[in-house]
Amino acid sequence: MLEAFRNLGRITELAMVLVRHGFADLVERLELPFTKGTGARSGGEKLAQRYSVYARLRMVAEEMGPTFVKLGQLLSQRPDLLPKGLILELTKLQDSVTPLEFNQIKKQVETSLGKPLDGVFAEFDRKCLASASLAQVHRAVRADDGVEVAVKVRKPGISRTIRADMELMATLARLLDKEVEAVAPYDLPALVKEMDHSLHQELDFALEARHMRAARANLPQGSRVIIPKPFLDLCGPRVLTMELVKGLPLDKAELLPSQKKILAKDLTELLLDQVMLKGFFHGDPHPGNLMAVTRPGEDPRLAVLDWGLVGRLSDRDRYQLCDLLMATLQGDAPAVVRTWSDMGAVPPGGGDSSLEHDVSELLEEVQGSRDEPVDTAKIILDMMEIMRLHHLKVPMQYALADKALLELESVCRALDPDYRPVEATRPYVWRLYFERWRPDTVARRAMDHLTDGLRFLQSLPRRLDTVVNQLEKGELNLQLKHHGLVPLTRAVQEGASRVTVGLIVAALILGSSMIVTTGVEPKIFGLPLLGVVGYVISGIIGLWLVWSILRSRGGRF
Repeated sequence: MLEAFRNLGRITELAMVLVRHGFADLVERLELPFTKGTGARSGGEKLAQRYSVYARLRMVAEEMGPTFVKLGQLLSQRPDLLPKGLILELTKLQDSVTPLEFNQIKKQVETSLGKPLDGVFAEFDRKCLASASLAQVHRAVRADDGVEVAVKVRKPGISRTIRADMELMATLARLLDKEVEAVAPYDLPALVKEMDHSLHQELDFALEARHMRAARANLPQGSRVIIPKPFLDLCGPRVLTMELVKGLPLDKAELLPSQKKILAKDLTELLLDQVMLKGFFHGDPHPGNLMAVTRPGEDPRLAVLDWGLVGRLSDRDRYQLCDLLMATLQGDAPAVVRTWSDMGAVPPGGGDSSLEHDVSELLEEVQGSRDEPVDTAKIILDMMEIMRLHHLKVPMQYALADKALLELESVCRALDPDYRPVEATRPYVWRLYFERWRPDTVARRAMDHLTDGLRFLQSLPRRLDTVVNQLEKGELNLQLKHHGLVPLTRAVQEGASRVTVGLIVAALILGSSMIVTTGVEPKIFGLPLLGVVGYVISGIIGLWLVWSILRSRGGRF
């Protein structure tokens, strides 16, 4: 598989980075190509003594470059699948890189828009405002109306780099899933496929422009939040032209405590309205995507940038999220597990019998601290940890909503130490609850159910006729899916292979012994040469067999 891989150099680079960070055993187990005897292994072993596995994985992503950094950031949004310690490390990944030369950016803009740069923009700053792994942003002025804009340009060649790196990650995911039993519950191939889809969404700036337009249309009436206006005539898959927002990142803006409280309130209203009421929300509202816009004599306003990654919740998704929040606040563990089942996270059999017990213990801890401020971020992370330990898989839209709410609390607590997320969320939960049971909503759902029922009845005779015809022709097939037999099958196959090799070794030894007793020529050390060669070959194969058994069993028979 690896020999046929197109980017062998990149694989070797990754293998060497892994060895330098203390993962030499994993590299050897996966049989990845790397240069031995460079001292990298001893350096990695020293590093392993100083840092945790999760910290070293973050370092690997940082050294491997933009794709791996971006992938790590996306993985940090799945606390339901990955250990809490790894999630905390991945959130430290910084998406800031050296900007490209202006000529490369100019060529990319002209190719994308199909016009010379000076025919579209009266001004275009050579120095970028910001540079990240996928793109960089330049200030410009539109030629036709003189409006000051920000132009986000996808870096040339980054799409090809990401495609190659994602092929590498897919290959590694399949290898790990096959060779390392401990990672099997994470379903790494499916996770990499999901991350690949998210990355390609972020690479499409035309899609981001549509997201921005939809978000602006969904702003609550009277909202003070700024979402830059996209200029669709100057947008495409590789270029996004939008209204220039002049402000400072939240962590760098000098604001009074009262002004910070205003921004925290504005962000809370925006995001909870998006998640709970609109079902269309910003998927990554971390501080780097938020700016404070200040004008003399006015309260600061919040600007929300980077709309490449968004989440969507259907009406059904929003109502289930409402059920989950209400069950959590009321300490109703059975209702929490039931809602998870409705969300599709719990397998059809109902999951582990200890699941409800673990949820109950967590909720008892929450209920026991009513006199103290509720740490909702901790509750969400602890719930995600329970889901991970019980191998529950949360659909992507819910995982993204959870991550957005985690970011919301983190940012708002930094702005306002007195921030109370439960009190801020409660009005929106109740609004969603009453929306769900409004007469017009109930009537619409009843009509949908009635329509579905009539369609089912309409198609039932045809379906029954198909089944009967298949029975009459003997063409009815049943598909049976087994679980947990793959490790057993692999063990049986490995055992059979070793028994076969053992029999061959025994036959070689027996045959060589018979040859030695004949005294046939030629001889070496007074023994028949053919018999000695047989002993040597059987010895080598026997030693290899012992070594392979020891390696597969961690050094134990």
